[in-house]
Amino acid sequence: MLNEIINAILQVLVFTLIPFVVYLITNRKFKGFFEYIGLKKPPKKALFLALSTSLIFVAGGISLAFVSNEVREVLINPPSITGKIREMGLQPASIILLLILAWVKTSLAEEILFRGFIAKRLVSWLGFKAGNVLQAIFFGSIHLLLFWALSKAGAGFLIFIFLFSGTAGYIVEYINEKYGEGSIIPGWIAHALGNTISYTVIAFMI
Repeated sequence: MLNEIINAILQVLVFTLIPFVVYLITNRKFKGFFEYIGLKKPPKKALFLALSTSLIFVAGGISLAFVSNEVREVLINPPSITGKIREMGLQPASIILLLILAWVKTSLAEEILFRGFIAKRLVSWLGFKAGNVLQAIFFGSIHLLLFWALSKAGAGFLIFIFLFSGTAGYIVEYINEKYGEGSIIPGWIAHALGNTISYTVIAFMI
């Protein structure tokens, strides 16, 4: 458990260091970095939309886990996050680990890097539509490769993961920019809440 917590913290630091170095090179100052990556207070409407979107995606993803044996086997595979939590059983330590992984390692870190840095730079260079599509494709591809490396899942599941992750990444960025005034907080909350519910159901209820 301690190793997972350390890894989560390191992942946030590394994923933040990358945009920070680029920011220093291009801006030559420390002030304004949080604004640069979108770590700022968003309007309430953006939070509501993010939460609603998260619940819709969670419902769809979890439903598939209940009806598809392949999806279920991949998600409870021991090397996966949910597989590790599942092996620990329902106890205080596993719940704490679940929350750290859901809110820090697989949401905060990813939102800083993908929406706070990659998406913002692509949108700045290519315009919103092209930049958002490209970051969504990249986000979906990374998740496809991760699941393939961990489980050697079949083509059907990998295509689903690519489309599911890519679509979620696109919508999160849309909410961040169009309703959140560039804040990545709505995306972080949506991502973290979705992971928390999904991890809980997959680890302890399936």
